[in-house]
Amino acid sequence: MEYHFSVEEATDMLMSGLAEDTGWKYLKSQRVIKQTVDKLVFEIHFFSSKWNESYKSVEVNADFRLVNKDYGKLPVNNIVATIAYQPDQYWYDISTEEKFESVYADLRQRIFGTAVSLYQAFEKDPAEATRRMFEEHFDEYNVHLDYVADMLGVDSIRAKASEIYQNLSEEMKKQVADYKQGVRNKTWMNNRCNLKYIIDNNII
Repeated sequence: MEYHFSVEEATDMLMSGLAEDTGWKYLKSQRVIKQTVDKLVFEIHFFSSKWNESYKSVEVNADFRLVNKDYGKLPVNNIVATIAYQPDQYWYDISTEEKFESVYADLRQRIFGTAVSLYQAFEKDPAEATRRMFEEHFDEYNVHLDYVADMLGVDSIRAKASEIYQNLSEEMKKQVADYKQGVRNKTWMNNRCNLKYIIDNNII
């Protein structure tokens, strides 16, 4: 019968192994591996299913967050890009050695192709890295326009802002009109997001 890992055993092997491979710092209590370039923090956060049970089922997923420390301490304010690392069924299964090795290889490839590659680019040239992230990976990395504007200037995002507005549904355009009149009854109207930033700063 194939050996099943405990929850602690499997998750720690996953996080510590990826930290060692990337060379990033492993904060076990926070379930995070991270690296910094000046004011930017590159973080991989790991999550476990509430249904995990040692020696039976261990399921995890992760996400990458690019954080700007100048934007404050709260994630709602300081995340400037993010990527979810999930399989089609939401959770990765790392219960057994065979499953663990498959997931580890998949996550390692995805992390190196995104987070580590981005870190290396920012370490070399922050402005150029921002431009490439914005122009080549805007949707994939869920990039926040406020950071791009801060780095490259507002003119750099005008075309994207116009594209975002033009692609809004008629209902959303009605909400924008309401927002300009002082209405604040939708989630996007009260939380940092690209549409709110575009409207607040009259970029279109």
